[in-house]
Amino acid sequence: MPTKRENIEKWSNTYQILKYYVDFCFRFYFPTTISGLENIPKGKTVIFAPNHQNALIDALAILSVKTWQPVFLARADIFQKPLISKILTFLKIMPVYRIRDGYGSLHKNDEVFNKTVDVLKNQNGLCLMPEGNHGDKKRLRLPLKKGLARIAFQAEEACKGTLDIHVVPVGLDYTHYSRVGSPLHIRFGPPIRVKPMLSTYKKNPAKAYKELLDLVAQGIKNEIINIEDEQFYDNYTIILDLFAPIFLDKKGVTNNQPNRVEAQRMIVDIIDHQKKKRSDDFLVLMACTLEFRRLITEMRLNHVIFPIPFNKRMGLISRIILLTASFPIFIYSLINNIFPLSFIRLIGKTIKDPQFVSSVKLAAGLVLFPIFHVIQIVTFALIVKHTYLTLAYTVSLPLGVYLFFKWLKLYRHILDIIREVYCRLYKNASVKRAEELKQQIEKRVWTEIKRKEGVNSLPSYLDE
Repeated sequence: MPTKRENIEKWSNTYQILKYYVDFCFRFYFPTTISGLENIPKGKTVIFAPNHQNALIDALAILSVKTWQPVFLARADIFQKPLISKILTFLKIMPVYRIRDGYGSLHKNDEVFNKTVDVLKNQNGLCLMPEGNHGDKKRLRLPLKKGLARIAFQAEEACKGTLDIHVVPVGLDYTHYSRVGSPLHIRFGPPIRVKPMLSTYKKNPAKAYKELLDLVAQGIKNEIINIEDEQFYDNYTIILDLFAPIFLDKKGVTNNQPNRVEAQRMIVDIIDHQKKKRSDDFLVLMACTLEFRRLITEMRLNHVIFPIPFNKRMGLISRIILLTASFPIFIYSLINNIFPLSFIRLIGKTIKDPQFVSSVKLAAGLVLFPIFHVIQIVTFALIVKHTYLTLAYTVSLPLGVYLFFKWLKLYRHILDIIREVYCRLYKNASVKRAEELKQQIEKRVWTEIKRKEGVNSLPSYLDE
């Protein structure tokens, strides 16, 4: 296993074999869609600059896009233990030393910088998180750290402008940060060339840093859902969840993750525009959304699918039958995976930072499931001594993991339907009020779109 930093830019077959396994598991955890691949310059030196929301998962997201071996930079304190340092080096992650790591450690950045030049020359692709740390909000945290600009300009200058570095802004959008099966969308933005700013850097480094980082910040903003309003952040997210599917349906566009992200970006711009131009209308919209949130929370309903259409509520019985019929499969899957599932659950509960939960769970799963499955397969083979039964059991173990989470997803959906049916029977006034508020929210957003974008009319069910 290559664990020497001096070879980190070189292609590793061992790493690539592991990468296939990790990519497969990653896409099971986060079904991933990608857009903007045409923006990655071919045959060029590239630095990727993604937004940072989900700890190590963000790096794995970039890694999963293509058959490549980019190198990542991470804070130095996680490299303190020798074994961990070797593992991280094998994973093509290098440390960056900060003042908080001690002034005596800062000189080590010289060695790291020399390796980043090797990485860039080799055109592996270098990935830095310019926000520095991760956050749990759909917004870009400013100002960006100067590390990206320093590395880009210093590398370009050291190579006398021959690298022609392109910084590619990347937007990562998670529907849920830790739930298995939550869609992830990755957007690559147009590249930013560093070389044209090199002359400015030689005269005034601070000015060049600011110029590049401003371009990178705007580039990332163009690829993410950027909710800058802190006071009404939760209201914004409710409106995005409610309105994006309706907008796509009205436009006759497929309701998939890439289109939802684009629609939600547009909706944020619309609401921000209303806030600036018509603050009274904005406050009314926020008041409606706040009351809607309160009612939905009190009734424990899922606002994303509320109100559930009548035909789907009527299909509750068939779904319960399907859930019941598949329960033995769920039990089989649970029994055969109970040890790794239990360990992963326990490990997850020890994590204080919610943004690290999915990183730790995925990492634990990558190790624990194969270990326990191998033990179980060997034990099964020794007991039954039958080749075909052993092969069938071997296939059933990973398949069981897939079916386990599919069953849980159906179970959660049925609970959502049951809660809404219950509330319609026993809390009908609150349900009706929530429906009225949702329609008011839709109408107000459509009206703002009509004002700003010139839409000819409101949907017929709202144009009354």
